[in-house]
Amino acid sequence: MKIKYLHIVTALLCLLAALPLSAQQHRARWNFEDYFPKNYFYDDKEFSDENDAVGEVVFYMRLADIKPLRDITLNKGETILRLNYIPKFAHPLFIQVQQKGDQILLTWQKGTALRGYVQHITHLAMSDTGYVDVTENYYHSNEWEKGVLDSGSRQLTLTEWQQIQKILTDIDFIHFPHCRPCSGFQTPYILEFKDNRNSISYYTECPDGKKEDRVTKLLVSLVDTDYVDMVIHFANDRNNIIVPTFPGGEEACAAFLQKSIQYPPDALRDMEEFNARVKLIVEKDGSLLPTFDIYSSKSDYGFEDELMRVVKTMPKWNPATKDGKKIRCYVYVNYKFVLPEDIRPKYGNPILETQRDKSRWKSIESFHRKTLQNPFDLEATLWLAKHYYWEFVFEHEAPEPLSAWDSSHYQEDDWANYHDRTSVVAQPGDSALKYFYKALELNPDATTMTQIYMPILQLEQYLHRAHNLLAELPFDTVDGVHFPHSYLINWPEDGQLDSTKDYYMYMNAWHSFWWVKYLSEELTRMHEPIIFNDTLQEDEAIFRFSFFPSFHPPVSFRIMKNKRNVTLYWKILSRKINSKNEGDFTYVLKEGHRKMTTAQYEQFLQYFEEVHLDERPHSYYVNMFDGAQWMIERKTNQGFKGHFTNVAGKNIHRVYSFLATLSGVKLDYMGKYL
Repeated sequence: MKIKYLHIVTALLCLLAALPLSAQQHRARWNFEDYFPKNYFYDDKEFSDENDAVGEVVFYMRLADIKPLRDITLNKGETILRLNYIPKFAHPLFIQVQQKGDQILLTWQKGTALRGYVQHITHLAMSDTGYVDVTENYYHSNEWEKGVLDSGSRQLTLTEWQQIQKILTDIDFIHFPHCRPCSGFQTPYILEFKDNRNSISYYTECPDGKKEDRVTKLLVSLVDTDYVDMVIHFANDRNNIIVPTFPGGEEACAAFLQKSIQYPPDALRDMEEFNARVKLIVEKDGSLLPTFDIYSSKSDYGFEDELMRVVKTMPKWNPATKDGKKIRCYVYVNYKFVLPEDIRPKYGNPILETQRDKSRWKSIESFHRKTLQNPFDLEATLWLAKHYYWEFVFEHEAPEPLSAWDSSHYQEDDWANYHDRTSVVAQPGDSALKYFYKALELNPDATTMTQIYMPILQLEQYLHRAHNLLAELPFDTVDGVHFPHSYLINWPEDGQLDSTKDYYMYMNAWHSFWWVKYLSEELTRMHEPIIFNDTLQEDEAIFRFSFFPSFHPPVSFRIMKNKRNVTLYWKILSRKINSKNEGDFTYVLKEGHRKMTTAQYEQFLQYFEEVHLDERPHSYYVNMFDGAQWMIERKTNQGFKGHFTNVAGKNIHRVYSFLATLSGVKLDYMGKYL
């Protein structure tokens, strides 16, 4: 369930983050804990963003100045029932029923904000306060802003109150779980109930028609009998909705699309194919309201626009029904743009049985087209070689057991198919070596060599080929970077590759190139010198400790020892994003230095000794979603040693903390990245 929740959280983060800047200026930062206890709706300890899934509703509660129910004290016999209801393309609705003795008061208000949908987000970044900020977006809706469109109150009759109580008793609302999430976010809402003994809050986006949907519909009907008709439903296996249909059924719909679709000319020229999808709202009279889907990736060739054009010409559909009544409902229309057979490139040996096969084959096809159009396209040639190499690795790699993480994506049978160890192309090793050689011919420099040196050696050894002369280019050309390109590769001790197992040494080499480039760029911005090729005397030494966190400024500590003294230098690089151009940054460098006493230097050496730098590999990197990078360097007249990692233990952390204390640099956030 972890991945499912992660998708839910990602969707809401995107929706919240995409609010227009003008709307953001009208609101204060909301805090989940102002309304509900931490971890109230989710108790999964591995799920780090438990509360974000209900954030949209809490955000509206803050905008509407709704007082948290937990701050209200009730006497014996008093009760409060609340509903915060936020359908798409409808105004948010807050309803409260408060009972005091014989008095039952219904109050309600509609927010001014019309909830819409996100079409495209270009950049998201985590700010220092922990909130997600957006620098550029397109948001199709009225602005989210504070205000009340309409409100009112009235006394409920005893019969109406008894209806509410009966439903709450029938569905046993007091014992509901706190949350029942599902993907889609069509109508997120929170139901709350409180008396002098119990307090329960329940969140969902896909209500059960036989349970919570009953009380929701009753409360809404007490306010506005027409409001329910504004809600747009999404058919699922719990709500008994009969989905809308094209006149004549799916085959008639497919024939209509096939007859009307015109292949985008640019896509024909570039031989591009695409699975396009649009989401429709089918009204109760069968008319259509087309809209883009928040989750679909949009192509650059106008495939979705063409599908949208055709959809707008469709006749009225047969509307959805529920319990015999016509309702508004979402439906997806998909169309696969496939090139005519006479211009489709033909090569390889596709075995398209699994989702992995289809994805890999599509990538290989895409880069083949580019190399056919331009034989001198180095980037396409490199990526094609890499895809063939990954197929070579896949074919020879031993299957892995199904893990708990994998089980959230695959059923047991699917996993067996995924690990059938069959490449989607014939002779992937030969093909990979062919395109690696071609890449060297196109650009025989150190950068290209860094990316492909390891797989060339491996493939030549496996295929019993003669060593290619181009592979003799200097591999460790410095080119002004802070480390040799190959430094972060953990080479085998004997310097030889075992063709039966070292398949991922290639990825290690590529990562080395990437991280050397990244670290060098950051250290250059901090005006840090290159130290690995310095010439030092016997009593001289240089130590550098660089820390690159994801959401905080990078920091570098450098210790310079010579005959007379030891000096500690520190630098902090702050980065500010230009709101008008997401790729434009302003850098601010703060720096300082101080002399270290003999006692301080000896204490540092003691801590440093416990790091055991000489016993560590050049690189130790663990794949993870996020974190920080740590680079430790030591240069003496005996040589250079460095260690790069994204997993810092307590000994490394202690050195950084010690240097931060000496320099006065505040690194309170460093513990978050351990």
